[in-house]
Amino acid sequence: MGVPKFYRWISERYPCLSQVLKEHQIPEFDNLYLDMNGIIHQCSHPNDDDVHFRISEDKIFADIFHYLEVLFRIIKPRKVFFMAVDGVAPRAKMNQQRGRRFRSAKEAEDKIKKALEKGETLPTEARFDSNCITPGTEFMARLHEHLKYFVNMKISTDKSWQGVTVYLSGHETPGEGEHKIMEFIRSEKAKPHHDPNTRHCLYGLDADLIMLGLTSHEAHFALLREEVRFGGKKSQRACAPEETTFHLLHLSLMREYIDYEFSPVKDKISFEYDIERIIDDWILMGFLVGNDFIPHLPHLHINHDALPLLYRTYMAILPELGGYINENGHLNLKRFEKYLTRLSDFDREHFSEVFVDLKWFESKVGNKYLNEAAGIAAEEARKIKQKKQKAQENSICLAALEKNEGEVTPKTVLEDEPEDDDLFETEFRQYKRTYYMTKMGVEVVSDDFLADQAECYVQAIQWILHYYYHGVQSWSWYYPYHYAPYLSDIRNIGELKIKFELGKPFMPFEQLLAVLPAASKDLLPKCYQHLMISQDSPIIEYYPPDFKTDLNGKQQEWEAVVLIPFIDEKRLLLAMESCNKCLKEEEKRRNTHSACLMYWYDKDAEFQYMSPWPEKFPAIERCHTRFYLEEPHGTQKLYMGNAVPPTKVAYVGDKEQSTWLKDIQGISEHYQKRKGIIIHETSIVVYAQLLTGNRYQLKQNGEVYLEKQWSKQVLPFVYQTVVKDIKAFDSRFSNIKTLDDLFPPGSTAFMLGSPYYGCMGEVQDSRDVITEGRIRVVFNIPCEPQLDPLIQNQHKYSVKYNPAYILASRLGVSGYLVSRFTGSIFIGRGSKKNPHGEHKANVGLNLKFNKKNEEVPGYTKKVGNEWMYSSAVEQLLAEYLERVPELFNYIAKNSQEDIFYEDDIWPGEDENGAEKVQEIVAWLKAHPVSALSRASCDLQILDAAIVEKIEEEIEKCKVCGLIPL
Repeated sequence: MGVPKFYRWISERYPCLSQVLKEHQIPEFDNLYLDMNGIIHQCSHPNDDDVHFRISEDKIFADIFHYLEVLFRIIKPRKVFFMAVDGVAPRAKMNQQRGRRFRSAKEAEDKIKKALEKGETLPTEARFDSNCITPGTEFMARLHEHLKYFVNMKISTDKSWQGVTVYLSGHETPGEGEHKIMEFIRSEKAKPHHDPNTRHCLYGLDADLIMLGLTSHEAHFALLREEVRFGGKKSQRACAPEETTFHLLHLSLMREYIDYEFSPVKDKISFEYDIERIIDDWILMGFLVGNDFIPHLPHLHINHDALPLLYRTYMAILPELGGYINENGHLNLKRFEKYLTRLSDFDREHFSEVFVDLKWFESKVGNKYLNEAAGIAAEEARKIKQKKQKAQENSICLAALEKNEGEVTPKTVLEDEPEDDDLFETEFRQYKRTYYMTKMGVEVVSDDFLADQAECYVQAIQWILHYYYHGVQSWSWYYPYHYAPYLSDIRNIGELKIKFELGKPFMPFEQLLAVLPAASKDLLPKCYQHLMISQDSPIIEYYPPDFKTDLNGKQQEWEAVVLIPFIDEKRLLLAMESCNKCLKEEEKRRNTHSACLMYWYDKDAEFQYMSPWPEKFPAIERCHTRFYLEEPHGTQKLYMGNAVPPTKVAYVGDKEQSTWLKDIQGISEHYQKRKGIIIHETSIVVYAQLLTGNRYQLKQNGEVYLEKQWSKQVLPFVYQTVVKDIKAFDSRFSNIKTLDDLFPPGSTAFMLGSPYYGCMGEVQDSRDVITEGRIRVVFNIPCEPQLDPLIQNQHKYSVKYNPAYILASRLGVSGYLVSRFTGSIFIGRGSKKNPHGEHKANVGLNLKFNKKNEEVPGYTKKVGNEWMYSSAVEQLLAEYLERVPELFNYIAKNSQEDIFYEDDIWPGEDENGAEKVQEIVAWLKAHPVSALSRASCDLQILDAAIVEKIEEEIEKCKVCGLIPL
């Protein structure tokens, strides 16, 4: 689930929250959880703006495997590795999924259309339809089989995976990925021997993972995610995980920030201040700005300071509530109503800004009531006030206006107020009435309608709380509107009785038909496809080919409300019923639910695991699993007994004092501007070297100990920011006392000395020499390629480059034409005197790029400021010159022009310049030169012939294999 702009807001509000992940500074974690869908999307369609991008399925799977390996290697979980792929979602989530998939299909169609209008030639292969990342598709079924293969392969071949229990909750297991993870954590906590100090790390891209993690109330919980840069030009995320900067967000620090944020109420409330309950209420407030299940409240936007408003209101009303609002996932409706009532002042404050503008405009146009309906309502209200007594104080919402034979008569009336206040309230009611009529399409905004709006919204908040704290309470419930009611209309909710029917999750094909647009019909079995496109389909109205979106106060198009009808579950299932019997056996197997899979290493088991794609991934000849043995806890201390860090005391003179003040000012500004921390007056600075790692050292008695390795750089830290008495623990080193513990027989070791640096070996039985501080290792020495002869003779295989005048003399043209045609040449439609539009075709060879300082290896090379060309360029220009000599002649005569025009180049009546240009463009795109990669001119790149020779030497070494030593 996403909460738009939430992550950015908390990153700016709490700047120390995210830690850039660096080697040797990664905390130890017991459990690592992956919300897999973000990885799947990134590896399959990293850039949706590029309509030319194509990727093979085996490349997708290989990239996903690699991403998983990197994340595992970064965190190194000790106990559990849990991978969760989104399964069938609750009905409440499907509305958002449906809107997102309809929008992505429409955006893809629009981008392709624009590309074709520009004259671009698209690849013939079908583009990857990201909508296939939905439970039940053939793609997800294949991915699931490959993930099972990957887990078996890693456990069997990678020792770092063999001490960990691996869980795979695939697309066949119902539930969103992150919520299946939280369900696992809740189930583990319920076990009698659960360790409350378990350290959790959850990877995922959704900002609401912060809220999910906090609902667990676990003391040690961190979130792992890729770096997100805010502001400036939008940039694509790096595809390769090695190129990605990862951030670790510590929820323990988030808890402290929340505690500090709400600390002013500690002395104001009459009941016990409990940070756990404050966090629960903080989570509740986060839902009010909108999420995947409900729309945001009108005019309540994060980028318009909605969250500070929610927090201020909470701190102001909490002393009057007598307790907390969110009671472990259960709404205290009476307290919630009081909070919303106080918060509803925002509605009037927002409208008052509009009302001031209306009053000013009224003074200009001389109309007392800008809104005719509001004027009639105000006059009628005054007449009725004289006849009726005090209006109902506890009506469920503000009075609604109904038409009755051409008149507008309010059903309830407010108490007597001054005329200006009465006008304001009347205009305010009409303002909201217009919102409901235009947004929700109702003709009469009655009390019953507003009461239903209030009940639906509160029911939605309660469903979400249940979902976060206890799991799915109803698979079939969903919020039935595209828009939320006004805060001031959510009233009289204290006595509501909220109940949910659990129901059951959709089957995979039912969800596919519920969320996919007709453009993605091929992702469904053929027997269902006609339901999305046939005019005779009983549910055809649920698949509109075109639809509107409404920004509704938002700024980005992806935040807009997608105005498509909600699926009627009964009609959907009824329409599918007659088609179910036509499913093939393979399709029936896909249309099922299954449980989560658990894997562990067992050295006694050995079998062959067949590859799901033998041509791409090899079978696992020896597959193993085993059980996990937990290690005891311990404490690692930095200083023992009376030992203290080294200190130095010196007299500070005037010059040193001036330098001191400058240094302190720089440190203070860094803390305040970068971390949002005011450090106040500083009297002590600690100069320290950061820990970079550990190294084993051998004592004379045969014991080993860890020696800390420190950075050479000495950094200043102000004393008041140093946290003392930290207990650090790393179980990887706690049980290693002797050389035999460090290098047990059968373990893997690497040579760090000469002459076989980097070679891998296996430790042998060393009992006869270990007392001497030595171990016996058999190393496998790889056959090294012999490259010295190739280095000495590389000039024989290198590409020869010549200056432009050499090529020009051989081709019989000028050096200018060589230079011009190897770059870019633009030809416009029509003639220079009468151009037809702005469209221009590039008919240059694009072999050099001056502005980008790029060249095409094997064809062009920049030496200093001069461009050099290979014989391949000469052949290419000769072929080009033979095809269209008239183009060369014209450009030679008009060298001063930047843009040329087709009618000027081919002026004859029997000559069609547009066709000529299209022929040239088609020839260039079909030519292998169009697919050549380019590189920076500053790089030194080996020529292709030399690379081939290196590959030949390596192949010879592969035949030699490894030599035991």
